[in-house]
Amino acid sequence: MTKAIEDFFAAWTNPDAAAREALISGAMTDGAVYADPRTEAPMTGAAALAEYTGMFASMGMPVAVVNTSTTLSHVRATLQFGAGEQSQMGQYCVDMDDSGKIARIVGFAGMGEPS
Repeated sequence: MTKAIEDFFAAWTNPDAAAREALISGAMTDGAVYADPRTEAPMTGAAALAEYTGMFASMGMPVAVVNTSTTLSHVRATLQFGAGEQSQMGQYCVDMDDSGKIARIVGFAGMGEPS
């Protein structure tokens, strides 16, 4: 179930735009929706997401899935962006379809610590 999630975030570190788009396209359904704190509106389509994730690839920022937990067809993925003191954690709520592809993914900065 998490192969699509691993592939999707592997695209974030790939400097080749066509390879990023292929990874994203293979990981997501055609109508998949993506949103995170940096997007102004939900995004759809592998081409748009390949362009968006290109900013991470161009910075050479490591992106790693460090944990996942699953309830039915929903996955909580914990990510680490960057390394060392410059790293930031984030969580994504991912809805998967029956074939194991991402149908919707919503990201949140941080780990949801109490305020």
